[in-house]
Formats: sequence, structure tokens, C-alpha cells
Amino acid sequence: MATVPNRRRTQVDRSAETRAILIRAAIELLQTLGFAGTSTALIAKRAGVTTGALHHHFATKDELLFGVLDHASERMRARLEQEKPVSPAGTLNISDTVRHLWEVYGNPEYWATWEIIIGTRSDPALHPRVVAHRLETMRMVLHPWLEHHTSEEGTRPEVIALFEFMLIAIRGLSLERFLDKDEAYFDRNLKILADLVGQRLEALAQHNFVR
Repeated sequence: MATVPNRRRTQVDRSAETRAILIRAAIELLQTLGFAGTSTALIAKRAGVTTGALHHHFATKDELLFGVLDHASERMRARLEQEKPVSPAGTLNISDTVRHLWEVYGNPEYWATWEIIIGTRSDPALHPRVVAHRLETMRMVLHPWLEHHTSEEGTRPEVIALFEFMLIAIRGLSLERFLDKDEAYFDRNLKILADLVGQRLEALAQHNFVR
């Protein structure tokens, strides 16, 4: 039986792997130690590399922090792409949407993003860039996805506004994890949110039909 030779990893493969390890280490430390307690030296130690190797892949700590934010954005994109419309017209399944959003925002991994947002608030140079990054995620990831799943162009601005409200509620609910609430608490409130948003979407669709 012929054996398949192992493909030798390229420098690009090794570099991507190291960057991913460093981002994972940064996320874990941000979750456990917070923004102020997370240094590049600790990140390098957690990742099992030298600080020199860290700075080879991320020239500054700020650059690594944006790598963490990019990771969160890609995770959001991946979750949303798993959702399929419930009809050829592209109607949103709100229960699925809420579930996918919660899998991102309700995951303790997302605490790293909160640490960056809150931890940079007193930095007049870095914080505006962090805020701009999160707004760009909305524009590049969420809005195109919404447009794909919204069949009536006339209601799109209202649907986007409703979706942003849903994000506000889910992000706020995610902070309740710091108060040690049980899963039943989150399930109950997520269902209420999905029901309310679903009713509002139905009302928008009905209004558009009547007109």
C-alpha cells in the first residue's frame, strides 16, 4: 500500500501557526488577567516563544491586540455563515440568529474583546482605533450578511436598526456572566429577545405587504 508523503510546512504555514498561537495566548490572558495584567512577555511565555519571536510576528502589543479583534470578527463571520435562510426569499430565522450571535458574544472568549475595548478607554490614540475596528466589523461582516438575508430592500434600514438593537441586548446579556447566572437564565432571556425581535420583523413585513 502506497504511503502519502508528509507535506513539508512552508514558512508561511509556520508563521500563520505561530501568529494563531500568540493570538490564542493573548485571548486566554486577557480573559484571566485582564487588560492591565496582560503583557507581551506573559503572552510570549504562554505561547511558548521568545519575546523576540512575538515581535517578529507582531511588531507592537497594539498590533497583537488588533489580531485578537480580527479573530473575533472572523469568528463572527464563520458563525453567521452557518445560518441558512428559511425560504428562497432569504427570510431570517431569528431563533437561529440569536443562537449564533450568543455563541460568539456569550462565549467567555469574547471577554478578551471587552477587555480591549474597556482597557483602552483612557488611551486617546488607541481607543478610537479600537472603536473604529468594531464599527468596521459591523460594516464589513454584519451588514452584507443582513442584506443577503433581507428580501425587501425598503425595510432594510429598519431591519439593520433592529439587528443592532439585538446586538446591544446580547452584548449586555453577556456581561451577566460576570454575575454567575446559570444557563437557564440566559436561555430564558435569549428566547424573550428572539420572540420580541421576531414579532417586530413580522410587523415590518406585514406593513410592507399592506403598502
